[in-house]
Amino acid sequence: MTAGRVILVGPLAAPEMLAVFALSGDPVRLPGELKGGADAGIGGDWPRWRPGQGEVAGVAVRPDPALMRYLAIMGLSPRRHDGLAVWGHGDGGGADWSGDRAALMAEVARDLLALPPDEPAADIARRLPRIAEIAWGRLRAALEADPSACLPEADASRVELLARREAYARYFSVEEISLRHRRYDGGWSPVLDREVFRSADAALLLPYDPGTDLVMVISQFRIGPLARGQAQCWMLEPIAGRIDAGERPEDAARREAQEEAGIEIGRIHALPPHYPTPGANSEFFYPFVGLADLSSQRAGAGFGLAEEGEDIATHILPRAELLRLVMAGQIQCGPLIAMAFWLDRMADQIAGSLAGS
Repeated sequence: MTAGRVILVGPLAAPEMLAVFALSGDPVRLPGELKGGADAGIGGDWPRWRPGQGEVAGVAVRPDPALMRYLAIMGLSPRRHDGLAVWGHGDGGGADWSGDRAALMAEVARDLLALPPDEPAADIARRLPRIAEIAWGRLRAALEADPSACLPEADASRVELLARREAYARYFSVEEISLRHRRYDGGWSPVLDREVFRSADAALLLPYDPGTDLVMVISQFRIGPLARGQAQCWMLEPIAGRIDAGERPEDAARREAQEEAGIEIGRIHALPPHYPTPGANSEFFYPFVGLADLSSQRAGAGFGLAEEGEDIATHILPRAELLRLVMAGQIQCGPLIAMAFWLDRMADQIAGSLAGS
């Protein structure tokens, strides 16, 4: 191995990550083992390198600015082995890292390297979990079937991106995009300058008890009505939350039921996933109706995660009362309105499926 090289181990040595940096090198073996780090590169700890029995696979490469920029964003520090710096290890929290995370790590890495080079690494690191959630949504979208009814063929060549930049980034982000697209007459549109609100995908859940015909909804303060000028800034909503990087939407719904309402969900029914405001927002919803025993549940307040500033109250209503509130205009949360109508249509079928199981 020649001077100027470093050794990458664990997640950094995955072929998908080497491809991001266009790096290749010589395989090496180091003594010890890597433990933890399941969420390395997507917002969690990196594996811990523990000396001792066993071998750790790595690769010796010549670092370039892109790799060093990535390491700075991740806040990693090297250890020395045979005179070379070894990168790719950290505190080792969580489950063990596995190669099935490499594709998501690589997608996130590409997003990080596309950010302005003068943006401080520490600022990027603070929003890494959200960047990873958005990247995870993009990977899911690539695997899901595109709608086709009454629509033009789903063909990337129908849209020409001329410029794209992140104009604002914190918890959410705003992108400015210049583009033109094919028109229905076969020609091209003029150049369009647009802004899009970028956020991670979300899972939504309406708990339902077929035995008692009760539903559970939540209420909390919302900034949207305040910004619009509405006096009432608390809303009735379904349970909802962002889908963590690497998490299945249905697992996110179950997790949020625990965090926001303290209940366990049994069988789960998926409603059609959708964009609530596709004209200006990339947000994508995965709604579910989840079966739960609400017979002994009591409505109350104090739910949610304190570190996220959540102050959530739960409400248990007859299904007919939920629909009455929808029709009376007492519910202004669009997804809850759609979920209430879906449940009204499907309640008998849900009950029938339970009777036959």
